[in-house]
Amino acid sequence: MKPIYKLTGFLPYILIVFLNATVDLGHKITLQNTIFKAYNGTELIIYTAIINALILLPFILLFAPAGFLSDKYLKTKVVQVAAFIAILITIFITFSYYQGWFELAFALTLILAAQSAIYSPAKYGLIKQLFGVKYIANANAIVQAVTVVSILLGALIYSYFFETLLANKSLVPSEILSIIAPLGFVLIGSSIAEFLLALKLPQEAREIYPAMVSELKKDLLGISSSTLIPILVKGFQEQQT
Repeated sequence: MKPIYKLTGFLPYILIVFLNATVDLGHKITLQNTIFKAYNGTELIIYTAIINALILLPFILLFAPAGFLSDKYLKTKVVQVAAFIAILITIFITFSYYQGWFELAFALTLILAAQSAIYSPAKYGLIKQLFGVKYIANANAIVQAVTVVSILLGALIYSYFFETLLANKSLVPSEILSIIAPLGFVLIGSSIAEFLLALKLPQEAREIYPAMVSELKKDLLGISSSTLIPILVKGFQEQQT
């Protein structure tokens, strides 16, 4: 069995997982840091709760349509379309930064979270289709590790550049967003890279289902021959006696 990193589509997929997590987190970190700088007390608690709700609610409300799309269409196509939509969303986010439109940037958090919620089932569903049953445990472990690293690294990078651009100025949210607006280009660049990598994913999934069906038939035949038939024969013999 060859190493998992030599399988077709491994590197593009892992990089997609990494970039997707940093894009989702990058906008959230930027807004949260803006809130921390501009508000305190009750307002800080309320805004923090709202932004967390905007991120979590789409995953709760859209789990059914997200699963439907992932099952109905090729997962690679869902990933590619979702990655392209992320480019458009990050462009609008960057525009809202430059314009200092805090409310719009806040609202776009919900849109970005909805895109991620629809994206997730197809993205994680690709693990089995790209790498097959033999590699699924290793692939899952790698994906989890990459996700954790991307979250930690993304939080560090976006927070560092946020503080560097802001230079400890205490301003209202609209002015803060205008100052740190160049961070939006990092979001756009990450989204474009993610989309280009999505185009490199194998269009045909590995043939895992026929093998699974074959194994299931073999197991059922084994069960019937080893347990069911002897039981029926024994019952027939008892009735005769």
